Amino acid sequence: MTRKIAILVENEVHDLEFWYPYHRLAEAGYEPVAVGPKKGVTYTGKFGMTIEAAASPAELSAEDVAGVVVPGGWAPDRLRTNESIVRFVRAVHDRGGVVGAICHAGSLLVSADILKGHKATSYRSVRDDMTLAGANWVDEPVVVCGNLVTSRTPADLPVFGKALVEALAGKKQ
Repeated sequence: MTRKIAILVENEVHDLEFWYPYHRLAEAGYEPVAVGPKKGVTYTGKFGMTIEAAASPAELSAEDVAGVVVPGGWAPDRLRTNESIVRFVRAVHDRGGVVGAICHAGSLLVSADILKGHKATSYRSVRDDMTLAGANWVDEPVVVCGNLVTSRTPADLPVFGKALVEALAGKKQ
């Protein structure tokens, strides 16, 4: 089984919500890969950190990764308009890969149409969209439902990181 985990990037990604899972997954023995709409493009986070996309969905398929992490910030709103990114997230989910989403990332899960029947959480402003997409939205720090791992805010990063690693290891919560 692959140890690669795609972590999505686009301009105005929440820097902490990208880098915390990136390093947490690397510490757990996974190979995090920054995946953006275009390989080789350098994206700038909300707080000014830069991240170069090592791959795009054209170079990295859903079969190449064990999961995908969608950080928040304003990046998910940009990413949800990119059909190759949306198809990539849907394909990872549909093949049973772990899909992690924090804060505003729930908006991309809505566009990927993978929330129906799942219990999930997000930043509160995304609640209505997720509910209309069929999710059972709850206000909890982290929610694991099937292969979805969702979380609310940067304050929840420690429990989000732990849940991601456990989900990838196949542990039940």
